[in-house]
Amino acid sequence: MDKIGVVIPAYNAEKSIGPLIEGLLALGFCREALIIVDDGSKDNTVMVAEGYKVDILRNNRNIGKGFSLNRGFQRAISKGLKKVFTIDADGQHRVADIKEFLKIKNEYDLIIGTRLKNSPDMPFIRRLVNRVTSLVISLLSKRYIPDVQSGFRLIDLSIFNRIILKTKNFQTESELVYKAVKNGYRIGFVPIATLYNSEKSYIMPVIDTIRFINMAVRFLWV
Repeated sequence: MDKIGVVIPAYNAEKSIGPLIEGLLALGFCREALIIVDDGSKDNTVMVAEGYKVDILRNNRNIGKGFSLNRGFQRAISKGLKKVFTIDADGQHRVADIKEFLKIKNEYDLIIGTRLKNSPDMPFIRRLVNRVTSLVISLLSKRYIPDVQSGFRLIDLSIFNRIILKTKNFQTESELVYKAVKNGYRIGFVPIATLYNSEKSYIMPVIDTIRFINMAVRFLWV
């Protein structure tokens, strides 16, 4: 994968991080282009990842997914990578779907994997929150965004020449989409499957919804 890397924000993902890395290596990604950002895990996530000799960044404490993503983006830029996939560490995404992104990689600056129609097992609260946040960002940006919270994306790193991310938690993915649209970047979508298993979700519906609302209100004045 010439000049394409992967940023993986991880928190307590010792059971799933190994198979994910193996899948990415099997697709042809270089070990040094796989950037794991551990967000203060309390399990053996880092130890497992170290066994694959990939690039690992560690937050001293649990700061947030958005902070970890941004740190990974900056690392990728420093390595000279041109594009990065983002993919969640909890095993929800099929690495095989990366091939669908690659088919249109030169047509868009940000490609989002859309889940809803292909994820009948998505828990009700996640589906509800995702629909509401996607609707809000669609209205604010005046562009239909079907799945604003999807963590499976392909991003042209040049967008960070004009986009500065200010949030640190789960709302960061929505912030990136909104700012990409407002700055005129090309947004594309590919359908993906999502595998829901017994892994614990670290989204806090009330707190993260409040954070999202605060961010959305600020967007009204920008």
